[in-house]
Amino acid sequence: MTKIAIPYGEKMVEFSLPEETFIGMTDPPAAQAAENPEKEIEEAMEHPIGMGGLETVVFPGAKVAVITDDGSRPTPVKMILPILLKKLSACGVRREDIVIVMALGSHRYMTEDEIRERVGDAVYKSYRVVNSEFRQKGRLLSVGETDERTPILATREVVEADIRIGVGNLVPHPVMGWGGGGKIIFPGVTGEDIVAYFHLKASMYNENMFGMDVTPVRRMMESWMQYISLDFIINTIMTQDLKISRVVAGHYIEAQRAGVAIAKKVQGCPVKEKADVVIVSSHPADQDFWQSPKALYGAEPALKGEEGGTMILVSPNYEGIGPHPEYPEYMGRENGDELVKNYLRGNKTEGDPLAIAVGNSMAKMRRRRNLVVVGNGVTKEQMEKCGCRWYPIEELQRAVDEAVSQYDSCRAAVLSAGAETFLYTEEEKNGDGEG
Repeated sequence: MTKIAIPYGEKMVEFSLPEETFIGMTDPPAAQAAENPEKEIEEAMEHPIGMGGLETVVFPGAKVAVITDDGSRPTPVKMILPILLKKLSACGVRREDIVIVMALGSHRYMTEDEIRERVGDAVYKSYRVVNSEFRQKGRLLSVGETDERTPILATREVVEADIRIGVGNLVPHPVMGWGGGGKIIFPGVTGEDIVAYFHLKASMYNENMFGMDVTPVRRMMESWMQYISLDFIINTIMTQDLKISRVVAGHYIEAQRAGVAIAKKVQGCPVKEKADVVIVSSHPADQDFWQSPKALYGAEPALKGEEGGTMILVSPNYEGIGPHPEYPEYMGRENGDELVKNYLRGNKTEGDPLAIAVGNSMAKMRRRRNLVVVGNGVTKEQMEKCGCRWYPIEELQRAVDEAVSQYDSCRAAVLSAGAETFLYTEEEKNGDGEG
């Protein structure tokens, strides 16, 4: 037997696989962390991709919105902000004209303590820092409309700024293909209906878009920059132990695409043999069952065929199901496409549209693959609603044994950080991958 350890939140958990079953760890090679991460950030900002430096877009007296991702992402925001804010000051921007916005999408509002930790104590004390808004109409402004004439609402502080700078992290994403770039605006700081709109559109595709260079939804998002410009981005590429490896900065499309090419090498791993069973840790997307299934999207390319096979998601899901409690119900339903079409047509549809959208996407994965969830943050009843088998973390070995027993001459692979791993075959490595 081969003993294997994978992350379960901040600790490691162990299980064993027969030697003849275990393909190996499907993890990226250890990436080199930057020797001087602050210098890496400065170098990226001083040599932006696809545009001139900050001084070419920022002007004295400008009102600047610095938009960063929230606490569900590992971006080292507190390291980046002092460097960025110093450069803004050198460009003649006054401290009182800068607002730092946590781009929540539809994630829960960050607490004051969480925001302070995110941006650093000194920045928190000296600058105005706010959560983006997705529900309160008084802090949302209309900037345009979708093809279906849904108003596009965005956080007032972002819309009213003269200059917008996005700070984020490049990892594979199930809707946008990869994070970073314009995603920090759309849907990062938009109203809840628009966050739902992106996911509703994505849920109509019956394919895994995780790690595609460009998806149809990203194309749509980038076309919306006519409504709110994004003037400069800073995107990090992290090692598996969440240290900065590389940083890109500059134009929201050109720098993001260049960053994706780098991230594929840092976070990529070739699949040399397909598996019947994949055991995958949600690390570092451990917050809740809204975030942790990203690891399932990351792990799916390791399975044989277009259908069948079993994925075992190991996750603490510290905050349970997450911000959309109706989600399990819709993941377990069979009429998701019909509900999504009705919603997009403007017909009255009861229920949380984001829960419908993500539930519909996950229902398609559930129909393609057998899904097992191991961890104590969610319950057996919740997972049964989702159509998933559930085990407590204390029974991880039983979950693995029972999955392996379902396949003759079973082959099994393991991922330590499925939510941020890009799997590819040699044929796919250099493909554009637009779905």
